[in-house]
Amino acid sequence: MTAQRDRLEADVLVVGAGPAGLAAAYRLARLAKEPGAPAREVVVVEKGSEAGQHILSGAVMDPRALDDLFEGRWRELGLPIEAEVSSDTVYYLTARRKFRFPLVPPTLRNHGCLVVVLSRVVQWMRDQAQAEGVNVFEGFPASELIREERRVAGAITADRGIDRAGNPGPGFAPGTEIRARVTVLAEGSRGSLAKKLVDDLNLGGPNPQTYGLGVKEVWEVPEGRIRPGEVIHTAGWPLGHSHYGGGWIYGLQNQRVSIGFVPALDYTDPYFDPHESMQRWKTHRLLADLLAGGKLLQAGARTVPEGGFWSQPRFWGDGFVIVGDSASFLNAPRLKGIHTAMGSGILAAEAIDRALRAGRTDAEALSVYGDLYRSSWIRRELRGVRNVRQAFDAGFFPGAIRAGLMLLAGGRLLADRIPVREDPAHLRRLVELDPPPAKLRADGKLTVDKLTSVFHAGAIHEENQPSHLLVADTDICRTRCREEYGNPCEHFCPAKVYEMVDDPARGPTAKRLQINHSNCVHCKTCDIMDPYRIITWTVPSDAGGPKYLGM
Repeated sequence: MTAQRDRLEADVLVVGAGPAGLAAAYRLARLAKEPGAPAREVVVVEKGSEAGQHILSGAVMDPRALDDLFEGRWRELGLPIEAEVSSDTVYYLTARRKFRFPLVPPTLRNHGCLVVVLSRVVQWMRDQAQAEGVNVFEGFPASELIREERRVAGAITADRGIDRAGNPGPGFAPGTEIRARVTVLAEGSRGSLAKKLVDDLNLGGPNPQTYGLGVKEVWEVPEGRIRPGEVIHTAGWPLGHSHYGGGWIYGLQNQRVSIGFVPALDYTDPYFDPHESMQRWKTHRLLADLLAGGKLLQAGARTVPEGGFWSQPRFWGDGFVIVGDSASFLNAPRLKGIHTAMGSGILAAEAIDRALRAGRTDAEALSVYGDLYRSSWIRRELRGVRNVRQAFDAGFFPGAIRAGLMLLAGGRLLADRIPVREDPAHLRRLVELDPPPAKLRADGKLTVDKLTSVFHAGAIHEENQPSHLLVADTDICRTRCREEYGNPCEHFCPAKVYEMVDDPARGPTAKRLQINHSNCVHCKTCDIMDPYRIITWTVPSDAGGPKYLGM
């Protein structure tokens, strides 16, 4: 039986109420109020039950895009700020010692930047957009694009009330068909709709996208341990010499501190566990002394697109534009993407405004987005660091020298583009590796296990619904993947979603894959790191997931 869907018409549909999507919506609403501008309907749909719910706390934000978007009035409009950055420190860690950099690298200098809780910033941006007439529908995950060959004509939100077998349950309600002249894909890192669209239309950039996984926590610590606005970054231990990544410590208000550890996902050892590496990092004296006697308030994880300039897809086409992390606007060497995401939303809105005024929303009309980007400060910033992340593939110290030379040379060193491979292509088979070291045993105080982190993420999904994590062939998991790679999904997932459990029906040593989809914190690492490309992350129908608000 085909469900009868409600239909909604809009001029612009924005998928995702994050910094990029809300910046686009707000700017579109403001442009519609200029003299002679036609009225327009701007709709935002958000997969979380509330804007900001899926956006993890703690960030250092460059205010440049805020100045552009709010015309320098963001302070008087009440932007929630924890503190202005008061100091920058960078350490190189070994297992027992720390070495302070005599000079802070240019990419990690944060003078003039703001320490914020990003979920609160997003909620504030939602309120600003709504005040300008934007309709924001929270708890409506967009599960499918409306396609007319190469043209995008809107999206369909997920059906609700589907039981585990995929049948309509007592509370069944079909999703809404939202038709729009332009659809803005602002889904964040590894957006499921943007990913499929880029693949289907062959829009990918010269390099594939590469990622890091940020494992984050918020703690309340005894008074005097850290000042609001104090910013510390670390490199080195517990990562190996050739493994890119590092950690941060940001001082918030009310004796809270945001900490996080971001290893790159181009590692070689299939037993590597990003969550465990973060817990091990916390045992260093720098962290242990800071957190002693404190209380864990919040935990979570999300991937970040580190590919940058060379991994950007073509981010416009017939009836659509792509913004923010979905279009690789993150500046990985600066560890910043909020300002560039918001900036991309502003540029997209200006291009859409021109297209709507001209009465055309085809690829040629929306290509103005690309023209505006090419002359923008965003492109200058991203192009200037276009090979810096790749420079560290040779190891930390050679990478630091190469990266410094690249920054002096405007982003290049010998070659204008350094090619990369997709992250899972770096995984080595078990026969090539030594036995893995013993796992860290969490003490439940300073270090925590994955299920405790899931609890502190507030991750909840309706159990009686189809899993939003689709595995095309589970036989590969119990046979080839187990033999060749040791089931890396059990290690790279920070939420213990994937487990190989005993399968006595097949034999005394047989295993089968068990998917604990209710644990999922929407980091999307599985969609990236599965070596056989058989896992697909999709939006859950119940608007479930982590709840990162407020901390």
